[in-house]
Amino acid sequence: MIKIIKFVFLLILLSQAPIAFAQNNTHSPYSARGIGEIDQFSSAYNRSLGSVFNGIRSTRFISYSNPASIAALKQVVFDFGFHAEKGQSSTTTADRTFNNGNFSYIVLGFPVWRKEILLDTFKNKNLIKKTNLIKTYKTIWSSAIGLTPFSSIGTSYFKSVDTTYGTITNFYSKTGGLSRLFLMNGVNVSKNISLGLNASYVFGQVRNDQVFFIQDTGVSRALYDQSIYQLRGFKFDLGIQTQHKDTFSYKRLEIRRDTVKDVNGIKKIKIDSIRRIIRVPLKFVFGGTINNSARLNYDLSRLALNKSNYYSIGSSDTVIHQTDQRGKTYLPTGFSAGFSFTYNNRWMLAFDYSSTLWAKQKLPLFNDLYTNASQLSVGLAYKPDMDLENMSKKTGDRYKSNIEYRLGFRQNNTGYNFKDNAGIISPLKEYGISFGIGIPKLRRDPYTRLILKSMINLTGEYIHRGTTKNGMIEEDLIRLTIGVSLGDIWFTKRKFN
Repeated sequence: MIKIIKFVFLLILLSQAPIAFAQNNTHSPYSARGIGEIDQFSSAYNRSLGSVFNGIRSTRFISYSNPASIAALKQVVFDFGFHAEKGQSSTTTADRTFNNGNFSYIVLGFPVWRKEILLDTFKNKNLIKKTNLIKTYKTIWSSAIGLTPFSSIGTSYFKSVDTTYGTITNFYSKTGGLSRLFLMNGVNVSKNISLGLNASYVFGQVRNDQVFFIQDTGVSRALYDQSIYQLRGFKFDLGIQTQHKDTFSYKRLEIRRDTVKDVNGIKKIKIDSIRRIIRVPLKFVFGGTINNSARLNYDLSRLALNKSNYYSIGSSDTVIHQTDQRGKTYLPTGFSAGFSFTYNNRWMLAFDYSSTLWAKQKLPLFNDLYTNASQLSVGLAYKPDMDLENMSKKTGDRYKSNIEYRLGFRQNNTGYNFKDNAGIISPLKEYGISFGIGIPKLRRDPYTRLILKSMINLTGEYIHRGTTKNGMIEEDLIRLTIGVSLGDIWFTKRKFN
């Protein structure tokens, strides 16, 4: 409990600087719409699989976007990650490169309520011998608390036009973003069904700066207009997962060669053929989420100044001065569904589809145009999560040197509309290709004798969005995410004191 209190205190300290998390996460001109570029809300593990999440169910990983998945946790998981990216924005006439890097997520997940499993209910007799001095549990209720970016904004531009009044230059900048502090709970309501609730506190700042310069007779007159929005509100997401385990059986012909001696002591080779039944474990996981429409309250501070000479300490007139003007906006409703199929505890294939109803958003914060957002994700993994509890020590040692391999693809419509030079309004679309590796570290708990797994997850993504057609901007990003997932067991009890 002391460790959990310390972690919550760390999150409170981190949440005092949400703008620092958001400002360096993007330099995309497309982040100017709405509340900015929406974060995927996934770990390095999920991102390497194309950001699939509904079918991910593991005793050692946290899939944030579906809260029902954490009901599978059997151990304490401390998960954190960082990312860095290099990108290029291009038009038909110019290119610009940029670099970003920042904090991605920090999460602590742990079982809250566990039920003791009696020894006579075990099917694995070897596990009984290993744990006969320690109480053994199955998880009923798990929780996770964490902090992640929710959206990021970082864009600026300027343009100049020659008029009869002089050269008019417009500079525009929009920065900031939102963060998400969340508490997630998952409950196993039956052997194969779990439900989850994620309660998030979304907060942050959006800052708009505009300057209009009029240059005449060597003097630069200017109109300076700054608006700062402080946003906050609660958001709730519901999740469900169901799993089904089965086996696939087939017969395999095996040839056995043995050396035997006949009655005269002469060695002969005896050949026998045996048809052995091979049973391969299969696992299916289906999941879905519903994201409610969340209200965000905001305080607006606005200052507009008319300066006679912007580059010198000259007179200025205050045109607008507003403080703490209050209002509200809404995040739209969304839903998702997906599944995963695991073959022989080694191969996993997962699909996800999600949609966010931006077109039906109530009271948009800015005068932007929206369509409904959607995303399709596909992920493939080799050795997604082996059953380490039932592995022999020899097998466990052999697995130490192995690496998990993952591949993913996602294609999405962001829901933000942009107008090109031909007057055509269309939504921004993007796609991403990802790959990743997981480097495990195994150790045995000295009390439970269970094998604990920690892992370093390395994920690389290539992301493409936009087009150069009709004066639009095309972006290409290379993003590297490094995540660390540490596993441990707390609150173990001996059967005899």
